[in-house]
Amino acid sequence: MARMKLPRSRLVSANAHATYNVPWVARVRSPWVSPGLRAAGRIALIALLTLAFDSVAYAQAPSSAAPDAVPVVSGKSSLKPAPKNVPASSRTLLDVPHDLRKVSEWIDYRAARHIASMPTEARIFYRRGLNAKQAGQDDEALVDVRGAAELDPLFVEPHLTIAAWMATREPSQALLQYANVIELLRQDFNLQLELVANSTLLFAQALFVGLLLAAMCIVFLRREDLSHGWSEELGRHGSRASGRIWGWGLLILPYFAGFGLMLPTLGFLGVLWPNMRIRERVLGVMLLLTVLLTPLALSSLSRFSLTLHEDQAPFYGITGLENQPYGAEREQRLAELAARHHDDGLLQFGLGWTARRGNHLPVAEHAYRRALELWPNDSRVLNDLGNVLAMQGHADEALDCYRKATSADPQNAAAWFNTSQLLTQRYDYQAANDALSRASAINFELVKDYQSQATNDGLLVLVDQWLTPKVFWDALRAAPLPQSLPGSLPVALRGHLEASGWGFSVLTLIVTVLGLFLGRWQQKALPMRACSNCGSVVCRRCATRRREHALCPTCTQIEAQAESPEFSRVLLLRHRQSHLKRYHWIRTGLSALVPGFGLLAHRRVFTAVLLLAATWLVARLWIAAPPPFAIEPRLTLTGQEVPVVFIVAVAALVYLISIARYFQLCAKEHEREAALASAGRGRITQSTRRVTPAAA
Repeated sequence: MARMKLPRSRLVSANAHATYNVPWVARVRSPWVSPGLRAAGRIALIALLTLAFDSVAYAQAPSSAAPDAVPVVSGKSSLKPAPKNVPASSRTLLDVPHDLRKVSEWIDYRAARHIASMPTEARIFYRRGLNAKQAGQDDEALVDVRGAAELDPLFVEPHLTIAAWMATREPSQALLQYANVIELLRQDFNLQLELVANSTLLFAQALFVGLLLAAMCIVFLRREDLSHGWSEELGRHGSRASGRIWGWGLLILPYFAGFGLMLPTLGFLGVLWPNMRIRERVLGVMLLLTVLLTPLALSSLSRFSLTLHEDQAPFYGITGLENQPYGAEREQRLAELAARHHDDGLLQFGLGWTARRGNHLPVAEHAYRRALELWPNDSRVLNDLGNVLAMQGHADEALDCYRKATSADPQNAAAWFNTSQLLTQRYDYQAANDALSRASAINFELVKDYQSQATNDGLLVLVDQWLTPKVFWDALRAAPLPQSLPGSLPVALRGHLEASGWGFSVLTLIVTVLGLFLGRWQQKALPMRACSNCGSVVCRRCATRRREHALCPTCTQIEAQAESPEFSRVLLLRHRQSHLKRYHWIRTGLSALVPGFGLLAHRRVFTAVLLLAATWLVARLWIAAPPPFAIEPRLTLTGQEVPVVFIVAVAALVYLISIARYFQLCAKEHEREAALASAGRGRITQSTRRVTPAAA
């Protein structure tokens, strides 16, 4: 944002109707309209002085009134803070505030000095607001967070936090904050990149977690299919009790051996492959493919981290320059890079943007002209070049740049506004009024904001424009992906075996294949089936055959206690009902704790995966976990950026779907059990559990 002093002579619009569109012009009186007639010599003298002052103002404006030439960052300000012993009433708005507890003073200071952004101070007051919220000081917290949003217009977290606080108390204010977020998202490439990267990463993580948790639930539900065979084999070389203990130990110990959760789970799914249904097998295949493709996915996602590396093409840290204060070292680095990469438009524009804020106008002009050669007819580059030319006193060339900018993009409100400023300096009020009307019709908020700045301190304000997000997205797509980028992996994924690379993927594939061979060998050597009465897992060594039925040792013992076949059927039916009732209550309790568990118990896989993934996302929102990708470092104390009522509503919906679907499946199961009981009167009822055809 550039500014230049207005001439000391009082201006007036060429017609009375211009006072609405050019308010800062209409508030002063004209030397040509006065109560009495003035001497012709005095009028001529005033006109000559006015023209002389205009030329001086154009020539001196960059060195005396450039707003961004004064960096205002805590610890780096070139201005001396106001003395602490001076009363606040005796200070001026141009003094740097020394008190970090009064956000209003910093807001007034930013407005008085026309500073584009104060990011460091904004984050300090945002942190103070969060601390005040935790301490129960709601009013003070709201003031500090609102102030943080004003100090840094691109700081999106305060808007989300205020919206979360106001969601239930003042929904209209919450909607207004969300509208501000949408507007920022539309204009800011960094926010768009964070949204796309975090959405992609969180979706991939949620799918991964959902598949893994569903597979672990299947392993838990079929734990007897795994442990029974091992117990029988180990029991042949020792006691049955020790064999049972070691069978369960082989099922549990792999999860505590440091191999993570994925490796033993896929190995167990391979062993269970002969006993699993089609849906469960598909789940196992999907989980294996997810692990195998994880290195490729992480390599593709590392493209998002190109913006974080200032020494890597194509951005070289350009994406974060928009509201950064001027730095001589940064300008020197960009100048060296621009000299080496003469055909990089982003570097040329970044150099021009930084040099303009350092009042190195010839450097900025040269860089903008080179950027314009690489991007012909770019409306925003033309506008910024026009500002630099105007600040050097080349008004005709500046107006020509503005004309080209509006021809390339008629919706460029900044170019129309800047045109009106220069035309007003030339006293061409009719044309200035028309240009300002066009700018106001396109973007009224921009016109109102910059007009108020010019009105308050009598300075001519020129609007600079940052590049559109499309330019950065095109550069990101066209950039070659380096072979290795240090720190490209999100912090949330570092240290996990599943994200360690191709080595873990190959090891997982080997373990899964070994599990498949072990499962097929075990099924041939010692096939498993379900007890015909209670559904417990049995093999041909422990089962007692009753014609086409097989009974577990417990059911065999109950049957032996009866004196007649009719009484044995009664006892077996009673044991079956008791066993199923106990199993039903355990299953219902786990279904209430773990969404989707009840569906997995009824062999409904894919809906359960979605419910588990949604539960994981809701848990992240509830604990306010930071997103995996961020352009800038985040505060250790995070705000509640998502309304609690929304989190509770989503969690309730997930649990409602899970419980409702589970009880619906239970009702169908009871109907099937009743039908089997009525059809099987007078003989042993066959269990509804899936029977292996190869069982003995």
